[in-house]
Formats: sequence, C-alpha cells, structure tokens
Amino acid sequence: MHIEELATKIQPLSKEILEAAQKRFDNLIKPVGSLAQLESMTTRYAGIVGSSDKQLVVIPETRLLLLWGEAKHAAEIEAVMLKKKAISVYAAYVNAMVIPLLVIGESAYDLLEEGAMLTGEYIGEEKAGLICLGTCENDLRQDWKDMLEEENGLLFLERLQCPSVSAMTGAVLQAAGMRVPVMLDGVATCLAALAAAKFNPFVLQYCFAGDESAEAGCSELLQRLQLQAPLRLSRNSSEGIGALTCLHLFDAGIKAYAEMETFEEAGVHNEKEDYSLKVQETQKKSV
Repeated sequence: MHIEELATKIQPLSKEILEAAQKRFDNLIKPVGSLAQLESMTTRYAGIVGSSDKQLVVIPETRLLLLWGEAKHAAEIEAVMLKKKAISVYAAYVNAMVIPLLVIGESAYDLLEEGAMLTGEYIGEEKAGLICLGTCENDLRQDWKDMLEEENGLLFLERLQCPSVSAMTGAVLQAAGMRVPVMLDGVATCLAALAAAKFNPFVLQYCFAGDESAEAGCSELLQRLQLQAPLRLSRNSSEGIGALTCLHLFDAGIKAYAEMETFEEAGVHNEKEDYSLKVQETQKKSV
C-alpha cells in the first residue's frame, strides 16, 4: 500500500468512546481527575482500541521498540542486535522487544514506504499492540525549526534530509492505519509524528509523548503536536529510553481503569460528599 493510500485510511477516534471512557474515570471511587495524565492516556487508548469496555481496554501484551538507523549507524545497530547495549536489557524490564532497523532507501519517499512496510510486517508478525519509536540519529540539522511551516509532508522530509525521520514517519502512518498506539521519544521521533500529521492530522490521536527530552526545541515541538509528556528525564537523545520508561505509566492508567470500581460497581449509592461526581462537576463549572 502506498503512503498516499495509507494516509487516507487513518480515521479519527470516536468522540463517543472517548467521552464514555472519561466518564468511567470520573465515576471511579476517587477524586475526579486525580490520575491526571494517566486518565488522558488511557482514555485515548480506549479510543484506539475502539471500546470503553473495561474488559477490552487491556495492557498490550506485545510492545516493540523500533530503533531506526542508517549505514553510518551499522556498528550501533549490530550491538543492539547482539544485545550488547543497555537499551536491550531495559526493554526486557518493561516487557518490550527491541527491533533494530537499518534503512536503505535513497529518497524521502522510498524511506517513507520502507518505514511503513517494515512497521506493518513487525506489527503483524509479533501481533504488537503498541510500538515505541527510537533512533540512533542524534545529529539532526540545526535549522529544522525553520522547516516546520512547510505544509507538504514529503517536501518537509526532503528538506530535513534525515533518513531515520523519514522512515519513522512511515512507521507512524502505518501504526495509526493499523490502530496501534505509538510512543514517541525525543525530537527526531516528534519530527516524524509532525511529518506524518502533514499527511493526515488524525495520526496524532494515535501518538503519545513519553519523555520531554533535554534536546533544544523539544518543548516547543510537543506544544505544536499538542502532546504532553509525563516524563522529563533530561536525556539528549531519541534512542527510546523515555518511551520505554513511560510504558510503566501507560500500564498504570490502564490498570486503574480496568481494576478500580465505580460507585455503581461497588454498590455505593451514598458517596462521601467530597468525592461525589456531582460535587466535582459543580466545582469544575464554577471555576
């Protein structure tokens, strides 16, 4: 499937499902909104899953970190394949699998399709329910901020001249087309999400920001994507550590959603006044 066709297949998340998922959070036996970003991540995940049913909103069993590089990163990619880098050990700790990928496409368009094809294959083969993005590339052009206003996604990537970002853009589009959430990490992965959004803006509904890295411009880039990262690890790379770390929080939100009880489920009809949904909603309207 070519990129243009893939982009047209990405659909917005159901507002009804998002509202139903948030309503469940609001009715759990806890102060409304007390889980903050855990709630917003899980609510959007329910939208991706396509159901607000707590039996269906479950922690993805198979998670992949797709780590992208090119010829100049061959030694680093090999080290990852041989599990000689710390990221492989860390990924196992958070129940994720690292897939190092060496891209060979010459043009931005070829790299887009290569990234989409490889991502589709690995999601299908591994039955992955979530992917994290990382890259060996830490030498982006210093003038990338000057390119953000380019509306055409392909022209944006051609100007950026970063094979890994082009391939990751295809990965984001493919994952969204397959309704698989994407966890971002660092400037390079966020630039890929931004490029993907230039093909279809709905793609950002499938993206989560794991870590607001210490890289220059990361905060502004996340604001542009309208994504909020729950972590600030002060890292200066997009290798994927931030995305992997955020999986703990991603899982925690899902567990709260699925395992905590609402007042109705607990058979509680006279809630403690301070925690009642009615009082909380009244307070929110008065602000």
